[in-house]
Amino acid sequence: MKSKIEEQLEKGYSLDLGKVIDQSIEIYKKTFLISGLGYLLLIFVMIVLYSFLFLFIYGINDFADFAVEMNEMKLDSTYLIGNLILSVVFASLTAPLNAGFIKICFLAKRNEPLNVSTIFDYYKGKYFKDIVIGSAIIALGTLILTGLFDFLALSFINIIVHIIFSLFTVLFIPIVIFGNQSFGEAIEKSIKLVAKQPIHIFVALLIAIVVIMLGLIGLCIGILFTLPFWPAMTFVLYDNIIGIEEEENIIDQIGSSEV
Repeated sequence: MKSKIEEQLEKGYSLDLGKVIDQSIEIYKKTFLISGLGYLLLIFVMIVLYSFLFLFIYGINDFADFAVEMNEMKLDSTYLIGNLILSVVFASLTAPLNAGFIKICFLAKRNEPLNVSTIFDYYKGKYFKDIVIGSAIIALGTLILTGLFDFLALSFINIIVHIIFSLFTVLFIPIVIFGNQSFGEAIEKSIKLVAKQPIHIFVALLIAIVVIMLGLIGLCIGILFTLPFWPAMTFVLYDNIIGIEEEENIIDQIGSSEV
């Protein structure tokens, strides 16, 4: 029996952008508070950890000279390699958190209780390895290409690189945690699925970015509570393209696979 993912890859699918937006708003209404608190905690912890790691690796003691030292270090191969490694590690180790935010959207759809601790669910269980390795591959590919364009003095192309990677891998995490696919399969199938409706998905993600940017109004703190629109949109896109299995055994598997 073919999986729903394989069926959609063969037959294709239609995507109602209005429906996707409406459903994303509904999910967002249910999750923005709990996810916003999660992002607040995440950003605080990551700023502290990243600062300590940066200071430990590069030995910067005087923040007044930070900008000057950064300009000098950008030409240093040690800095470039260190920054590449640090960025890939950071992206891969925070990826399970993105999966946790998407799971919150899944629980919201089923009107189940929401908890901040859910964000950390994918740091254990069978999906951890595939989420981390796949995210590391995506981050590494992005950074290598952007580094190449920087070297060629074509930095203006980097934004296009980021857009392409973000667009075609947007379904990667949902395919892993809901489709039970390995990191290689999830990346491949995300690319192929998005390629069938790239314009619709791009517009949906662009709308999500616009909503998130609205959080910058005022003191910018509001962005913590507009950021949850991204996982809401990601979840709804997957749900409309593939669909979440509602059979009880599948739901139980999703809920208990991290234990």
